[in-house]
Amino acid sequence: MILFETRASVILYNVLFSLKKSGFLKKNSVFLIPLNVCPIVPAVFLKAGVRFDFVDISLETLCIDETLLIRRVIEDKNIKGILFVKTYGTEYEPLETFKTIKNINKNIFLIDDCCLKIPDFDYDFNKSLSDLAIFSTGYSKYVDIGWGGFGFLRDEYLLCKENIPFNNNDLKKLTNSLSNSILKNEKFEYIDNDWLGSDVCLYDDFNKYTERVKYELLKINEHKKLINNIYSVGLDDDIQSNEMFWNWRFSIFVDNKKYLIEKIFNSDLFASSHYADIGLIYGYKEDTVSNANKVYFKVINLFNDFRFSEDDACKTVDLINKYLKG
Repeated sequence: MILFETRASVILYNVLFSLKKSGFLKKNSVFLIPLNVCPIVPAVFLKAGVRFDFVDISLETLCIDETLLIRRVIEDKNIKGILFVKTYGTEYEPLETFKTIKNINKNIFLIDDCCLKIPDFDYDFNKSLSDLAIFSTGYSKYVDIGWGGFGFLRDEYLLCKENIPFNNNDLKKLTNSLSNSILKNEKFEYIDNDWLGSDVCLYDDFNKYTERVKYELLKINEHKKLINNIYSVGLDDDIQSNEMFWNWRFSIFVDNKKYLIEKIFNSDLFASSHYADIGLIYGYKEDTVSNANKVYFKVINLFNDFRFSEDDACKTVDLINKYLKG
């Protein structure tokens, strides 16, 4: 079943809502999600009234730790779903882990969150074992048309779409509240209102939407290849991430990243630093420094999309190399 909405988060909400309405998810049912997930995602679970718990990430894959996942599934019979986020758009596939989880409990609902990946309109469930796959073409995604998300749901599940009102001011309030909580490292207080959705409709025809995304994809693939080559050739190998993390942006790992990011912005350039460990702001208690935070303390995502030119990339490389030389 093809799903098509104004935002990928609306698809996630509709599926969670449907799983609850059908009785698949009970009152005590829990989804497991990664500590480095986009902060808007847990808010979708809260809006849908679905419980969730966090699991730390692997320092190798930068995705949710699969050993911890399997352990939780074995130990807790209330685990009914897993959101597996493909961090930085990685092409890594946890097929063996998905097989193991389905062997333990075939009814665990597996979500393949591909929102930062290259849009794939030929997604094959047989190669992933997931029950739902979600892609996004919204702001700052691999293909950015500023709007839209699509997904694929296995046919054995029913979809009950709920007509939810949208207010852009409510969305701004939510994102500002989340940003402040992350900045201050304070607990986020969720207020349910009309924040989910969009007041824009660029396409109501999925075929036309698909044509547009594929057209943009051809251009962005070439542009990213060009910019990534500037980074990979010009930067020290020691700070570069694995090539499987170069799709969405080009991620590097440095000490004192805050200082370097300031230098980048002060030079009229820009970069990002995603994603923070958001467990604390959602009330998740941690006894030690998480792997998610170990990554966050060092990662810088260098832009490689249409907002960044070859000249911008070269200037960024020169600035970083100057910083590394002290």
